Amino acid sequence: MSLTANALVQHPSLGSHGIAMLGFTAIVFGVFIRDRLPITTVCLAILTLLTLGFVIFPFDTPAGPVEPTRFFLGFGHPALVAICSLMVVGHGLVVTGALEPVARRLAALVETSPRIALLALLVLPLLVSGLVNDTPVVVLLIPLIIAAATRAGKSPSPMLMPMNYAVLIGGMATTIGTSTNLIVVALAAQLGVASIGLFSFYPMVLIASVPAILYLWFVAPLLLKREDATGEKLVEPVFDAELNVEADSWLAGKQLRDVLHATKYRLPILAIQRRGHAIAKLPSLTLQAGDRIQVQDTASRLKDVEGLLRARLHRIQDAAEQNDAAVEDLKIPPSQALVAQIIVTPESALVGKTVSDSRLAEQFGVIVVGIRSRKESAHWKHHDLTSRPLHEGDVLLIQGTATAVQEAQTRGMGLLLDSRFTLPRQKKAGIALLVIACVVLLASTKILPIAVAALAGVLALILTRCLSWVDAAQALSVKIVLLVAASLALGDALELTGATMFLAEMLATVARGLPPAGVLVLLIGLMGLLTNFVSNNAAAAIGTPLGIEMAKVLGVPVEPFVLAVLFGCNLCYLTPMGYQTNLLVMNGGGYKFSDFTKVGLPLFVIMWAGLSYQLIRNYGL
Repeated sequence: MSLTANALVQHPSLGSHGIAMLGFTAIVFGVFIRDRLPITTVCLAILTLLTLGFVIFPFDTPAGPVEPTRFFLGFGHPALVAICSLMVVGHGLVVTGALEPVARRLAALVETSPRIALLALLVLPLLVSGLVNDTPVVVLLIPLIIAAATRAGKSPSPMLMPMNYAVLIGGMATTIGTSTNLIVVALAAQLGVASIGLFSFYPMVLIASVPAILYLWFVAPLLLKREDATGEKLVEPVFDAELNVEADSWLAGKQLRDVLHATKYRLPILAIQRRGHAIAKLPSLTLQAGDRIQVQDTASRLKDVEGLLRARLHRIQDAAEQNDAAVEDLKIPPSQALVAQIIVTPESALVGKTVSDSRLAEQFGVIVVGIRSRKESAHWKHHDLTSRPLHEGDVLLIQGTATAVQEAQTRGMGLLLDSRFTLPRQKKAGIALLVIACVVLLASTKILPIAVAALAGVLALILTRCLSWVDAAQALSVKIVLLVAASLALGDALELTGATMFLAEMLATVARGLPPAGVLVLLIGLMGLLTNFVSNNAAAAIGTPLGIEMAKVLGVPVEPFVLAVLFGCNLCYLTPMGYQTNLLVMNGGGYKFSDFTKVGLPLFVIMWAGLSYQLIRNYGL
């Protein structure tokens, strides 16, 4: 049976405001795809032009005239609160180093078997996200993937977006996977459709996901590989430094081969000093208290090795300072500890002096943990770093509070470079893990809305001093805030002006004369397009009654058409505003708008075709 004329809807009509909104949306999408303008600029233009347009050309609805300032309500929308809060909570895991042990293992896998690592990051989240809300799964994995990729010296971009899409695919597999699924099932039940079981359509999604996972595994990473700022950040300068073997440290009594094994043989050891003399770097050498291991690596890896070996980078200072209780007891609050690079300028008082001569701990409250010389000299590798003369252009790796580091520059020590990072507050790692676990549990069990749970998590991290307000501010992204607000405003305007309903009516018109299978395929496609521009829940509210009515007119089972709406509303791969996890990985992976379309469009087609085939085959349409 086919959909006959006038059986479902009358000829669709659209007012001038609706036509304008469809045209405006098409232009906005085109501008986003071209990536010629910053996303923040485009989003600000969307908000400005929408409000101005409804001021100049007022629009009346049955409920009354539309107030143009309603398009600013996205700045207070629960979705924006949830996304911003989740970014801050995720940053808490980074700042405290809570995921470092797992990140080390994943980094080793990323470095030795990147394909296997990516497959694990696709399959495991896909299987989990059917029972746990998509967003908490992605929030947990983003900082882990970034930390592991950074450790392995790789960009996280080829892994973050595929992982996110795998989670979204898994989320559509059960009735509780996403809030959209719950809404579709609930609306269908209200309209008289028989209850749909929790795992009723799980096999269909699982089968359809096989080619999608293969695409995300082999093709998507190639589309995301590019030379950009993210990759440039991975090329870091190296510093000479010393690890001090203390009597009560893990290093004392260990053979050199144990040290190399603990660091995965990636730590360049230049020399070992014992009582002022260099000794042979034999694997069988047993380290003693007082030994100094001269190493060379990047700032981040040096601080990582310090924690990994349960040692500390030697404070490069003279003997007088080492005996000075005031300096030896120099304490830096964990929330303020900072490592920064400072370059020795021609006017610096350090030129011609050694670090020990400069007494930096005493003068500024900072300690030097590494040196990168402007000119390489072979004999330097066999001399104590404290006696190495400093020259114009040398870079010191200093550690102290943010205030002390800034003071060192102000008082002419040198010029601070942009490369600096906060030390992990590892004593707070357990608290951060507990907070994120509570947020995930409360959100996934629906005890609290995810926005409320995440916001409470931010408060807990602030109160327990896992995060400072500076940390929280650094975790937020103006780009993401504006993109969320602009997308909500655009979706609201499309609904108000009847543009989304017009598209649904057009589907019914186009479907005239088509067999049920053809109507079902078009329904999935339309819902998939809508969900990338309006909220998933709005698309579900429009599509569910439409799909049920189509099935009744066609005289076919209603359930496959309900599932068509459910599947279509989960195909949010084309734009970053399609789903909130898209925005989270956009911030973490540094993606552009066009990256989502480039990678998401083939995935959209694969899942559209696979899900359509499964529905048609399983229900005999």
